Amino acid sequence: MSVTASTATAGSTSLRQLLADRASAAEITRTLDALSPEERVEAALAVTGKWVGRLYEAMEGSPLSSLDELAPPAETGVIIYEGRNSLPLFSRFQKRFTRMGSSIVGYNHQTMSFVTGPGYFVVKPPSGTAPAPEELYFDYTEPPPGEPAGWPAYKPNTAGFSRAVYADMKDYMRRVARGVIVGKAYKKGIDQGAYFSLSRAV
Repeated sequence: MSVTASTATAGSTSLRQLLADRASAAEITRTLDALSPEERVEAALAVTGKWVGRLYEAMEGSPLSSLDELAPPAETGVIIYEGRNSLPLFSRFQKRFTRMGSSIVGYNHQTMSFVTGPGYFVVKPPSGTAPAPEELYFDYTEPPPGEPAGWPAYKPNTAGFSRAVYADMKDYMRRVARGVIVGKAYKKGIDQGAYFSLSRAV
């Protein structure tokens, strides 16, 4: 289904307004789930800057149900999520995922990858420990079990400029709606004040 300018704008405006009104997590989920898959992606991407952090805060107590919700086992290829981070510049990116045996591996696909490296990570179930014991997370401290065919060459997150961006990082995730996730970055358990959303048309 194609997204018209009017419906996409309506979806994004309603989400921003819900955040401004400090709507409940349940209300935000209901609003987005009422949109088409494409409209949900447009609505998530339209939330920028400090509002991405507001979205994470609003979804407290709404962890992803399982690793399979992020990357369904039936989808054997590459799963692409559109991303928006809370930075003022270079805020658009993709996170790409695939299964390798029992692991789900991902990397960051964005315009500055030639400087930062691909930022490989492994998706982990909730750890039961601080800072977010019930939230699924992306672990940048663990190397992938292999290098998926066609993906960028693996580069350790502790090497070169990658260290400043990805070293010691774990991103914790909350569910927003079908195909929409919001996350927050920590390094060595310390809040980085950095947020991002991920969305895909499902």
